Amino acid sequence: MVESESLCDSPFRQQPPALKPKQYGVTKPISLAGPTEADIQRSRKLEKCLSDAGLYESPDEVSKREDVFGRIKQIVKDWVKELTRLRGYTDQMVEDANAVLFTFGSYRLG
Repeated sequence: MVESESLCDSPFRQQPPALKPKQYGVTKPISLAGPTEADIQRSRKLEKCLSDAGLYESPDEVSKREDVFGRIKQIVKDWVKELTRLRGYTDQMVEDANAVLFTFGSYRLG
């Protein structure tokens, strides 16, 4: 008697997709290897140099930047709602109208 294949052993069963590392840019990374000890030491030296030169924001400057960005976001959201209202959309559509600002570059990186 021939044993029948179970569904789990079927060659036609779909395999789960392999987990791929997240890609952050348009092209693939040159390497997925982590930093070496030499890389870490150089990074520490660079951070110390930048800190000694006063190139990092103080907590007050960070707070002010975040406050300004928050105000800009609110101005843009209010502007979108006003445009929606001026174009004759319903009150519900005006209430639902929204805008999203995306940060990038050094701001996004902190």
